[in-house]
Amino acid sequence: MAGHATTTALSDVRFVGLRFRLVTRGVQRPAPVEVAALAHHGIGDLVSWRAHAVIEPPGPGSPPPAPITAPVPPAEPGSLAEALAAIDRRISGDHPHALIAVPPFAETTIIREQRAYCPALASCVVLDLMTLAAVVRPTATPQSLDGRLRAIGLQPPQDRAATWDAYAVTHLFHTLVGEGIAGRRWSTLEDLARTAGTYPPPIEPEFLPPRDVQESLFD
Repeated sequence: MAGHATTTALSDVRFVGLRFRLVTRGVQRPAPVEVAALAHHGIGDLVSWRAHAVIEPPGPGSPPPAPITAPVPPAEPGSLAEALAAIDRRISGDHPHALIAVPPFAETTIIREQRAYCPALASCVVLDLMTLAAVVRPTATPQSLDGRLRAIGLQPPQDRAATWDAYAVTHLFHTLVGEGIAGRRWSTLEDLARTAGTYPPPIEPEFLPPRDVQESLFD
């Protein structure tokens, strides 16, 4: 989320389930080949927007990408930058947004590296779904994401796509948050962030949109 206030009602937040599908193809680390995002208005079932893109991964033996500098070059068609820029355009300044991630390290690392193309996305608070799950539904031993999904009646398909993962993560999140509200664990976005959230570092001014647009995104 960009520009968090003292209290933000959950009903005013767009919660975004974001999932990458990663593969290893001879590169130094797993590369994203697909990304999907599903945004809900508040904690109900009202879908605000959906996004999905297939990403062209680097070829075997390709060097890691150079750090992005200003002026920012245009995103290449089919690239990770283009996919994240398309999601970034969905993030309206009219409502705060928060990302749901599991595990958050992969998502936050990828987004941070591409922040020049997705400054609004890279400014969102990130909520760790598995930390929330451990608080609301503690178990004697740690449970995997798939175990948590099965517990609420979602059976992961064998041929798994990022779109299904984004739906499943969002559904589990709303189930957990609803149970937390019933148990009076939280009532605002800041409550969730204190329990399982991470606020990102500020975006460099050279990567931000023009000031009139910036004010609508970050005020």
